[in-house]
Amino acid sequence: MVARECVTIRHAAARLTYRQACELAAAARRGPAALDVLIDLRQTTETTTGALARLVVLRLELRQHGRELRITGLRGRARAVYEVNGMRAFLPMASDGRSAEQEAGGRRQSAEV
Repeated sequence: MVARECVTIRHAAARLTYRQACELAAAARRGPAALDVLIDLRQTTETTTGALARLVVLRLELRQHGRELRITGLRGRARAVYEVNGMRAFLPMASDGRSAEQEAGGRRQSAEV
């Protein structure tokens, strides 16, 4: 599989709320239209189901334009919320053993939200 170029968006807070997920979605839509999106959640240890649901909707929006969304670095209670709600089928997680930069193939832009 050939690595596609992507833009990495880092969420720097320990908690991811629905409002913050909306801000991540806005940042993803502002990014270059040809690039996939990788949301780096390494700093995030708590989240809400609403926030994850917003990221699922973002993934559907991006896929309508030939783009993909993946998340990386989810841990702690945030990871538990992701797993318990069966989000893997709807919101793919990039491999945890790789950094966001490695997942992005060492390419492209990054932003922090």
